[in-house]
Amino acid sequence: MKILRDVGDARRFVYGNKVALLALLNTESHEGKLLMRVLSKLERISKGIIAYAVLKVDNHDDPPIITLFINGRQAFEQDTYFGHEAKDLQALKWGIRETLRNWGLEPPF
Repeated sequence: MKILRDVGDARRFVYGNKVALLALLNTESHEGKLLMRVLSKLERISKGIIAYAVLKVDNHDDPPIITLFINGRQAFEQDTYFGHEAKDLQALKWGIRETLRNWGLEPPF
């Protein structure tokens, strides 16, 4: 999983990958750490099909945002979480799987 430094890096990442998952989160917060574990698990399952990156943010008040881009276009976004690793993993898998199917792509899970 790539750790991006700024918005320019994020833009290049999104447009440089057919399917790109970009997470904007505070990696030091409890929720950010939980989501980093979830994203690492997703990446192991779908590596080579979905590119993963995190753009670190410092604001503790804003919820993490996970966005899936296909061919540079936003296809899926999630900004609400359960706060439970297994449930958040399953919810993201469902959302990503259905989005990829709607775009005519074979989901990796």
